[in-house]
Amino acid sequence: MIKILSRSFKKILREICRKIIVFLFAVLSLTTILGILLYFIEGETGYFTSIFLSIYWAITILFSAGYGDIVLQTDIARLVVLFIRVLGSSIIIIPLIIVIADICKLLYKTLFGKNWKF
Repeated sequence: MIKILSRSFKKILREICRKIIVFLFAVLSLTTILGILLYFIEGETGYFTSIFLSIYWAITILFSAGYGDIVLQTDIARLVVLFIRVLGSSIIIIPLIIVIADICKLLYKTLFGKNWKF
């Protein structure tokens, strides 16, 4: 029984890693796009002097509340930042849901011998 769980766990970990890597790639791609969007929205009125700085700031906002070094000037940019902050919350929640769901499927299949149907 323990060998079966061990082999199944390794398989599940490989599947989970793939799913989480795809998710993180999608989040970072979206953050890069939103950072570039912020650069063009703020334009000359904002603090963003380069696209790199706006992407850096978008990633900083994604993982924390920001440092307060850059203050947005336009309302549209503030709406984009609200979306980035919600996306930042999903970075913790979605991988956790993926891991829990896959482990539950594994345990169900191991204990009852059949696949779990949602």
